[in-house]
Amino acid sequence: MQEKLSNTLTGKAGALKDFLLQYGELQSFLHTNTSSSQEGTASINTIYGEMWERKYLGGHGIKVFDFALSLVLPQDTGTSDNNAKQFKIVQDFMDWIDEQERNKNYPIFDGCTVLSIENLQNMPNFAGVDESGSTAKYMFQCRVRYYE
Repeated sequence: MQEKLSNTLTGKAGALKDFLLQYGELQSFLHTNTSSSQEGTASINTIYGEMWERKYLGGHGIKVFDFALSLVLPQDTGTSDNNAKQFKIVQDFMDWIDEQERNKNYPIFDGCTVLSIENLQNMPNFAGVDESGSTAKYMFQCRVRYYE
């Protein structure tokens, strides 16, 4: 049985991390704003936070919170299908984000109404291989839109 993953962040970043920890296939502590080459690590990296998309009179409007998820997985320099399997693991995480949007299951941002969560690309990026050639980093970017 997988041990419950914990979150020490607060605010919108903390709420987002709590939301992402619902993904049942996440097998690692979800790091924050870090880059690791250790196999099996996952990280949420903030890009934009609380950026206005549309501002209305009275100070309310729609904001966005953009983030990237990165996963470090085993890498094969040979001819096996291991790299394709790793790519699919990351694609499955992206598909889970799409499913949450279809189900209107969103992170809970205090004092706000979350309008959507979406992938900003249709497949993960291959973001490089560590110096030893044993692990590869895959990334994808997402956006949460919310009314505040």
